[in-house]
Amino acid sequence: MSALAVSTVVAGGLLLAAAPAQAAPAATQSGVQAVAAGGAVTVNIQELRNQVAKLRQQAATLRHVGLYAEADKVDARARAIEAQIKRYLDCERSVRC
Repeated sequence: MSALAVSTVVAGGLLLAAAPAQAAPAATQSGVQAVAAGGAVTVNIQELRNQVAKLRQQAATLRHVGLYAEADKVDARARAIEAQIKRYLDCERSVRC
């Protein structure tokens, strides 16, 4: 399994674990509500975008000090979160998820 695939799976799992259905607030414009097997799950898209921005900044800092391999790993995590955001938004706009 590639590192990107592992990152995507881990990021997706962490997002679902971080937002349990019992504690989920109502969906807003910055959040997406998706139906899961256990009930509705709300995802805060703006928070995810903030995480991506922080990861991009961290990657830039790592590159600045010459740690290119580590920066690439951080960038891969940021791309995985961005892909997850895209899937959430696509799911919200479509009946098929």
